[in-house]
Amino acid sequence: MDSLASLLESGAFFNWVLVGITVEAMALSMWLGATKIRSLLPNLLAGAALIFAVKLAVTDAQWQWLAATLTIALLAHMLDVISRVKPKS
Repeated sequence: MDSLASLLESGAFFNWVLVGITVEAMALSMWLGATKIRSLLPNLLAGAALIFAVKLAVTDAQWQWLAATLTIALLAHMLDVISRVKPKS
């Protein structure tokens, strides 16, 4: 259990989660094609930004970096919601 705690405290765990999100995006791109993956990119970016924000918070990074990362997550989330709500023509 101590090794998991050290992975979390050092931020290394979150690096692996970000690698997983990157692999997921690449796999989806190959499976769905480049044109269909575009609709998922804001969602993936929002999730990755939130994971990165948690890493920054856990590793006691400067608050400005945390605020910037959360802002990116918010903007990506808003873009995702807008793309889902607007009628497709």
